[in-house]
Amino acid sequence: MAKSGELSQLKELIEVFPDKFPPTDEGVKAANALARTNYEALDNEILPDINRRIQEGSLVLTDHICLQLCKILHEFLFSDIISINGQFRKKEHPNKGAVFFGGQKRQEFRPRFRGAPPDKIQDHLKESFSFLRRKNEDKALENALHFYQKFVFTHPFYDGNGRIARLFVNMYLYQFGLYINWKNLQDKGSFLKKLNYYHETNIEEHFGWWVQVCEKEVFEISEEDEESE
Repeated sequence: MAKSGELSQLKELIEVFPDKFPPTDEGVKAANALARTNYEALDNEILPDINRRIQEGSLVLTDHICLQLCKILHEFLFSDIISINGQFRKKEHPNKGAVFFGGQKRQEFRPRFRGAPPDKIQDHLKESFSFLRRKNEDKALENALHFYQKFVFTHPFYDGNGRIARLFVNMYLYQFGLYINWKNLQDKGSFLKKLNYYHETNIEEHFGWWVQVCEKEVFEISEEDEESE
């Protein structure tokens, strides 16, 4: 079931960047259901083919490829839902493309975090993608989570940043025979709490606390999982 905050955010986007769904309660619920269906299709049908091409060496995740893939995944995810699907935030957008997230700071009437300025998005993303090219198996999870944190903190899109980041993490960990049970992980309030705390402090010890929360839901890919693909 979709959270009320998730639906209200999507409704605002549909109002500003309308496509085929009306910004009514029913329209937003239908749009959200489509986005969830699209995500499952990306994860279960598109990603295995991308993984195969990476393993074969026919697809190399350069900065350019990652940036383009990022947009393609977002375009698929929000097709028919918002008119700017597949586009990074731009200065030409309302509020000069600024975006705020993470709720409000306690006892302060201001958002906790602000995404990277639109003209800095690609530079910040390139920094995050660098972690996906690291091949040290003993640090695979840490590399994946460093990427995840930097990607969502950059917040290149108005919505769907976490979902796009999860797809890239799934892609990266697959190379090491690992996967994350995202549903179980996100059901734990400590996942977002520890992530936001590291967003605030940028202290490596706090990153380690977040890793400890995440690693409890990391598993090896079994032969049955391989065959199901």
